[in-house]
Amino acid sequence: ALFFEAYLIKQLSLQESVVTSSTALLGMLPKGIALLTITSLLTAVIKLGMKHILVQEMYSVETLARVDVLCLDKTGTITQGKMTVKGLKLLSERFTKEELERLLAAYMQHSKDNNATAQAIRNAYEGLEHHYQVGDIIPFSSDRKWGAMSIDGIGTLFLGAPEMLLKENPKAVDQAQARGSRVLILAWSQSAVDTETMSLPNDVEGLTLLEIADPIREDAAETLEYLRSEDVTLKIISGDNPVTVSHIAHQAGFADYQSYIDCSKVSDEELEALAEDTAIFGRVSPHQKKLLIQTLNANGHTTAMTGDGVNDVLALKEADCSIAMAQGSDAAKNIANVVLLDSNFASMPHIVNQGRRVVNNIRTAASMFLIKTMFSVMLSLLTIFFGNTYPFEPIQMSLISACAVGIPTFLLAQENNYEKIDHTFLRHVFINAFPAALTITSCVFAVMLVCQNVYHSTEMLNTACVLVTGWNYMAALKTVYAPLNTYRKTIIYGMQFIFFAAAVIFQKLLSLGSLDFGMIILVFILMTFAPVLID
Repeated sequence: ALFFEAYLIKQLSLQESVVTSSTALLGMLPKGIALLTITSLLTAVIKLGMKHILVQEMYSVETLARVDVLCLDKTGTITQGKMTVKGLKLLSERFTKEELERLLAAYMQHSKDNNATAQAIRNAYEGLEHHYQVGDIIPFSSDRKWGAMSIDGIGTLFLGAPEMLLKENPKAVDQAQARGSRVLILAWSQSAVDTETMSLPNDVEGLTLLEIADPIREDAAETLEYLRSEDVTLKIISGDNPVTVSHIAHQAGFADYQSYIDCSKVSDEELEALAEDTAIFGRVSPHQKKLLIQTLNANGHTTAMTGDGVNDVLALKEADCSIAMAQGSDAAKNIANVVLLDSNFASMPHIVNQGRRVVNNIRTAASMFLIKTMFSVMLSLLTIFFGNTYPFEPIQMSLISACAVGIPTFLLAQENNYEKIDHTFLRHVFINAFPAALTITSCVFAVMLVCQNVYHSTEMLNTACVLVTGWNYMAALKTVYAPLNTYRKTIIYGMQFIFFAAAVIFQKLLSLGSLDFGMIILVFILMTFAPVLID
């Protein structure tokens, strides 16, 4: 519209019409906002890298800052993931303790299970010598919660969760779980391994209880308290027994440690209904982990999930932001958005803070970019409807953009702003931008009317508009970035000095000229009173 108005109605040359139109476009386009966003995210990635945090998806830094539900895997997150076998407790007199230890050695030497629990048992018993010959094997499954192996001359050994192998838990199991220990049962059956249906026979007999300890991280309580204070809802999703998880959560300072369920005993529909109000989910299958994340997302939450095992992959893929431990499985690390290279859950506050820094600084900077876009659009419409000449040239608009938007917003985007994100990004941007844009438009339009009706000088028009716009834009900087600290004052006042110095030094390059006394008075009045409207 600007081009046709200049070329067809005002009968300007093709070059003048193109320059006039492109000047308006330069103002409308928020040049640099994409670069500023990428630069801010990249800075966050570098800072997190220095904290031993690998960001594999750049956008995840921003996503994690908006997370309101964090689902934690107990092992390796609240606990250190350094499991050790505390000992055996015999449940039957069928085998001696020494025989059971050798049976465990045979089991672990031939098992391909490589999770943290299996590694702990392997470290404890794998080195023992034995004479047992192994037959068919059923590997451990997160869905079944048990694995099996046939031993020549012995029968079939089962290793897994007590509630999955036994009809009734022995008292020793409940006592160990109440201490926060992970409990496995080594059970025996004379029936052969059913590798097709993978079902349990009816004559399964518990042989011994394996109590496995996993120390709680020293900084777990502090990290959980920080997340809770930041209004992040915490949920623990674990394949372990819910009683064990609850006890560990209590030791780690988890507030809702008494709110737990056994997911092996509920249907998918019941789990969906309990997802919102339950804090701890025990005996969760990979499918149920995925279902929980999907349900929370469907309820309008922004979710994050921490995990380290293959059984966490489905849930990690569903979460808005997935976090894996470096000591976890390759599958979990490959699928995760963020990897904690030192497997330290205490790094979470650093990630949240860097995400907040990016979002808060970009939100503020976006207001400055939008001011130029808004007043350029309004000036363009006024120019079209009133038949005026667009009051800027491209190089003049570039000076205003550089000194009032590009350079200061880049420098101020490096500040550490860790305030909570209030989910009013666009509203905040428009509230900051509109008063300044309207004020600048009104001032420039007043100059246009006076200059074109009284002085009839394009050079004087450009000069007055550049000075008024630049000054008011600097006033908008002070308002948008209030309250001003020493760093902000240095940047803003430094940009004011550079702006006016450039206007004087590069006067000819910028096509600026002198002003008549009357125009000087008008510019002075507008530069004095217009900033009050912006505030």
